[in-house]
Amino acid sequence: MRGALFVGTRRTLLVMTVLLVLSACSGSGVIKIKDPGPVPDLTTTTAIDFSAIGLKGVSSRTTTSVPLGPGGATLRGTVTGPDGAVEGATVHVERLVGPTAGAADVATAADGTWTLPAILGGRYRVRTWKAPELALTKPEIFFLEARETKKLDLRVDRYSGGSVTASIAPDPPVVGQPANLFVLVSARTVDLGGVVRGTPAAGVTVDLSGTGFQLESPNPTTTDSNGVAQWRVRCTTVGATSLSVTVTGTSFPVTVPACADSSAGPSEPPTTADATTTTSRPTRGSTSTTRR
Repeated sequence: MRGALFVGTRRTLLVMTVLLVLSACSGSGVIKIKDPGPVPDLTTTTAIDFSAIGLKGVSSRTTTSVPLGPGGATLRGTVTGPDGAVEGATVHVERLVGPTAGAADVATAADGTWTLPAILGGRYRVRTWKAPELALTKPEIFFLEARETKKLDLRVDRYSGGSVTASIAPDPPVVGQPANLFVLVSARTVDLGGVVRGTPAAGVTVDLSGTGFQLESPNPTTTDSNGVAQWRVRCTTVGATSLSVTVTGTSFPVTVPACADSSAGPSEPPTTADATTTTSRPTRGSTSTTRR
């Protein structure tokens, strides 16, 4: 009895399973699958490689500051000039490290003394000036020990008034042949940075005098816009000559090569009208003589 009941139950379950399958497959014959909903985002812990991505350049200027202190060394001294102690001169002190430098300016006292304490040791460069006419054009360069007190006395020269530079074509001039003599007249001054500059003096009257030459153009003459005065001259004797020019009451020596023998002399120089193209003409424009 119980066995027949078990068999009947199994048959009933089988019939129900078949009916369910037939019901799902009826109609279009396609089994529908329920939508599972949105798929969650996946995350990763792998680092992104930016090495191949270029960066836009940024405009900048790299600077390096070289310290002068604090330290255990001291620099001191006196600045003197043609008239004695110089008050109010600028002493420019630089500590050099490779191609860079740190700097400090110290003003001199009424007696010309100056001091720069508590600085580091090392290689130093020092120069001094007082605008507009006093300057030391060749700086002092030395090594300072870490705890050294160094006395450094500096002397400035006067750079003021006029200066002249001469040249002649042909070079050397030849006895009996005409030559063109050029004299560049400059006004010298010391700027606020201690640089000695020469500015061409235009429209200045220049008077030439001396021996060994015969003058063949007007004298005195006036400098042009570039500060150049010129004359046409002719050597009268073989050897050195003695020439000078007078500018605003001040006499300046003129140095040119000695006159050569005519037997080995060059051809005729350019005429006075063409003399502006000669390569022997003095350099034009502003000049400076400060060395660093």
